[in-house]
Amino acid sequence: MSRFWFICWILVDFAWMGGPLWAGQKRVAILGDSITYDGRWAALVESALRATPDFKEAEIVNLGLPSETLSGLSEPGHAGGQFPRPCLVERLNRVLDAFRPDLVLACYGMNDGIMQPLEEARMEAFRQGAIRLKDECGKRKAELVFISAPLFCADQAASDAQHYDAVLDAQAEWLVSKRKDAWQVIDIRPALKSAVSGARAADPKFVYAADNVHPGDAGHRFIAGAVLEPLWGILKLPGKPEVAGDEALKVLKQRADLLKLAWLTKTGHKRPGIPAGIPLDQAEAEAGVLLERYQ
Repeated sequence: MSRFWFICWILVDFAWMGGPLWAGQKRVAILGDSITYDGRWAALVESALRATPDFKEAEIVNLGLPSETLSGLSEPGHAGGQFPRPCLVERLNRVLDAFRPDLVLACYGMNDGIMQPLEEARMEAFRQGAIRLKDECGKRKAELVFISAPLFCADQAASDAQHYDAVLDAQAEWLVSKRKDAWQVIDIRPALKSAVSGARAADPKFVYAADNVHPGDAGHRFIAGAVLEPLWGILKLPGKPEVAGDEALKVLKQRADLLKLAWLTKTGHKRPGIPAGIPLDQAEAEAGVLLERYQ
């Protein structure tokens, strides 16, 4: 067998096994809880990716789901007893098999300790959920980047009676420790703490998250900024990340919300209260028009 045909055979075999060749249209799935589902930080990251030649035409879909965990845990009476927290594991294989991502960005942790103090069994449940996500992405040759949880009670530390932000610190520390096993991890928490501290120094009335969990516009920009610089290093992208302006972002987020609901409906989940999306083929056609407007 000639060298040329041997290389072709290797490439075809790799593609058949589901491995991303990082050529043509890349497929990026963004997973997470309600902070990701909100879509603001994800749209900022998407806009920066689309400003690069590698991701200009990529299919980037936010598949975040409110209340979701990696751990599979749920506190008694969650949501007033209406439903337990959904777990990513329940829908993970459906999402990966239907969307077939080359790259997965996963931001979890805020819900995984179920708002309780640090405790080993809950931490182990989070670890096992993260390992399961890593394994399932690995089976499909999808590159996975973990993103640590954002801040809890950043504006009112004294009200964090359960010391829950320390739980999120512990999760992040464990994720960072897995870099030794070749995990790709972005710990956004130090940069977020610095950004919030700086914003409060400039304006003592600054509020990161009015409900202590869900950030406002500035908080989402802080999250995106904390993600982008290390992500550029992981993906070996040229230059520095630059996000789109406000008007362009409105179009991109409209597109992202359209695809998000369509994909959540197609792949299914156990979170009540999520609006049904339009059929995926219709959503993709409309998304194509919006992408042309964005560009």
